[in-house]
Amino acid sequence: MWHVKSEDIKMKSTPSGELFSVLVGRHESTGAAKEQTVAIVDVHQDKKSDPHFHKEREESYYFLSGVGIAKIGDKEVNVKAGDLVFSRPGQLHEFVNIGNTEMKYLVFTSPQWTPEDSHY
Repeated sequence: MWHVKSEDIKMKSTPSGELFSVLVGRHESTGAAKEQTVAIVDVHQDKKSDPHFHKEREESYYFLSGVGIAKIGDKEVNVKAGDLVFSRPGQLHEFVNIGNTEMKYLVFTSPQWTPEDSHY
């Protein structure tokens, strides 16, 4: 069993200014998962995530708070808390916060995420 307490989550910053934390992943420090990664991402007001794609991974994004635009492949949709979007391998994706508060979402990746499979 792997248990992540909310008070133990340490967010890291990316060059675009989004914050993220791997909650379940391949390393012992994140549960040593074999088939998946779960992360949380926080995009501040007037910011966006880094546009990128994965050659091998599918990802689902479940929005917890805020409002924004999900750009996946050649499509754009408005998203809000309670929405979920999905990307297939090879689809460029990014998320833009268009609200006046943080936009927070969970990312579910399978197979597990590796840095080498993020292409910018």
